[in-house]
Amino acid sequence: MPEAPVESNLRIAILLEMLEEVSRATEPEQAVQAYSARIGRIRPIDGVVSASVRNLPPGQFKITRLGRVLEPGGPFRHRIIDPWKNWERLPVRSGGFLGGLIAAEEPRIISPLDLHDDPVLGSDFADMRSCLAIPIFDGGKVLNWVFQFKRDADGFSATDLEQQLLSVNLFGSMTKNLVSIDQIRKLNDRLQQQFEEVARVQQALLPKANPHIPGLVFATSYLTSEQAGGDYYDFFELPGGKWGILIADVAGHGPGAATVMAMLHAILHGHPGLADGPARVLAYANDRLAAAEMERSFVTAFFAVYDPATRVLSYSRAGHPPPRIKDTRSGDVSILDGDAGIPLGISAGERFAQHDVALRVGQTVVLYTDGVTEAFNAHREMFGTEGLDAALRKCTGEPDCVVDSVHAALFQHTNSRTRDDDQTLVVLKVIEPEGKSAA
Repeated sequence: MPEAPVESNLRIAILLEMLEEVSRATEPEQAVQAYSARIGRIRPIDGVVSASVRNLPPGQFKITRLGRVLEPGGPFRHRIIDPWKNWERLPVRSGGFLGGLIAAEEPRIISPLDLHDDPVLGSDFADMRSCLAIPIFDGGKVLNWVFQFKRDADGFSATDLEQQLLSVNLFGSMTKNLVSIDQIRKLNDRLQQQFEEVARVQQALLPKANPHIPGLVFATSYLTSEQAGGDYYDFFELPGGKWGILIADVAGHGPGAATVMAMLHAILHGHPGLADGPARVLAYANDRLAAAEMERSFVTAFFAVYDPATRVLSYSRAGHPPPRIKDTRSGDVSILDGDAGIPLGISAGERFAQHDVALRVGQTVVLYTDGVTEAFNAHREMFGTEGLDAALRKCTGEPDCVVDSVHAALFQHTNSRTRDDDQTLVVLKVIEPEGKSAA
């Protein structure tokens, strides 16, 4: 069957041009302008009025658009004011020819027409002899109208009414979607600003620099997810030259997790008994968080106290993943195990086990949050502790090398620079203090 050449059909060419431009619209007014500029060339009319009753008392309406051709066959002239951006500036109307049609809430063809004395349209449409009244539904109610006019008293047919009732309502749905998209975009921008503010607060709560602890060298890494998270690490200078070392992870994301992180920061920095030992410190923090009764919120934590004089690391865990120890001399990777405990903030009165380990020169302790081990690839396979241990075996054990090796392995696994969860590393290596030779 021979095909009719589409290129030679001017109406289709105009329609394609219009649809292409409408598809690029990011705001409803842009779509209306693209539609209005061309629809008259496909389906000529002599005048058009758009009206809305949205959020207005019965009997009142606002004219949102008005246009007409000044002479038969001439160009369309519009009085344009963007109703989505200037709704409050539009005057409220009532009565007249339009008011009667709006009150009826029915599609109609009106002919013959006499608008010479109309109180709303005035003399602008006095020469129009027929009208197509098209209600536009929104949420099951007629909230908007399009009135099309012609100078010919027999200008509209029942077929015209059927076609326009469908096409105008479809176009109305499209502009409503553009309004929703614009609102979502603005809301997303506001939320993004809030997340950035939360992230700045989080960064302010973290140590400005790693501490100088005799016999230790440090490297830390704090990579945030696309949402504000709750990873937290900190260092506390204690009496007798000892140091407290913390890594924690608040469940969830967003401002709620960041708020709990800030609460934990305040609890620990305001606690006078940080030197009482890791188990007591975690018990204290747990009771304070549990007293806040934060539903569905908890914190995993690892808190340790390091004594440079003895190289003894005393530690307790509250549901946090056990650290790894990399022996830089043998290359072995082991687990700093012990009772896991339950996360902080679930129930008051919990007690936590405390363990001691004597570290040796050349050992590197790796603290991490589960955002590292629970990173997924495209096949939904976790990086896991296997991936972490493999990355540790590939590096020298120097803290900076550990961080770089884990980051490289994570990227190779996920093939992504973004993260679903925060990823935090605190790496410390035992060295001979300055002025002492290696044992």
